[in-house]
Amino acid sequence: MKKILVPTDFSEPSYYGLDKAAVIARKSKASLHIFNVCEIADYYYAADPIGMAPPASIMFEGFREKILNNAKKKLDALKNRSTLKNLDVSVSCEASNNIHFAITDLSDKLKADMIVMGSHGAGNLTEIILGSTAERVVRYATKPVLVIPVKPANKLFSKIVFASDFLPEAYGIFPFVQNFAKICSAKINLFKVNTLDQFSRTKDDREKIHDFFKKFGGKFDYAIYNDYMKEEGIINYSREINADLIAIGTHGKKGLKRFFSEDVSGGIVRLSHIPILIVNLKKYKPSYDLKSKKV
Repeated sequence: MKKILVPTDFSEPSYYGLDKAAVIARKSKASLHIFNVCEIADYYYAADPIGMAPPASIMFEGFREKILNNAKKKLDALKNRSTLKNLDVSVSCEASNNIHFAITDLSDKLKADMIVMGSHGAGNLTEIILGSTAERVVRYATKPVLVIPVKPANKLFSKIVFASDFLPEAYGIFPFVQNFAKICSAKINLFKVNTLDQFSRTKDDREKIHDFFKKFGGKFDYAIYNDYMKEEGIINYSREINADLIAIGTHGKKGLKRFFSEDVSGGIVRLSHIPILIVNLKKYKPSYDLKSKKV
């Protein structure tokens, strides 16, 4: 882990993500880049027929500069936050009519290893920081996204639930989850949930998980769980074992579509009482031979 991007809108919930990112950065010796996007409407006042811009146009330009200057002052002040002491911190701001694209574009330009975002808490995906921006960031980001829905404890994660169907694509994202767990000195619990409409035999599920063990060392607890809905199963199991992070994969762009269904991932982000680490399955593609089961 070398660089972590932390978007903020200067709200208290946005600092949930910042403070947790600071803990991760301190442990991994990564730098932090704090980023604010000033949302600008996608329109502009037209000039009059003789080519002279009307006063409204001038006022709009002045407003843009004003909010950018204000954001820069807030970012500079934020660098003095106590949780950031002795960390390598840089800041920037940008005016854009597409906040989520500005965030994902910057994460690529910076070659960030992770995006960490705070949220307004479990219960409503549209309440995530910067409106529904976090949900959109998760859809479009090629980088892993860590969403923090509650005020975090000043410590790293200790117990991670990796929720999966353990299909070949899970092999691509698990190394990142495993490395993240290593930074946190966290224990990983492998988890598979079955429902009536997406049922599979326990014997078959065990074989898939045991194949996973062989590839990644086998030092994991695992559970196969039944529930009415997959998101409920993941949340219920996480509560039962007192997990402090859920890790899942996403295909991105189309509603958090991952190896369960697009509704499951969306439900987890909306309803989870603990942080969620979401890793893009397309970015981390496995080298997996379905016939020989060799990675």
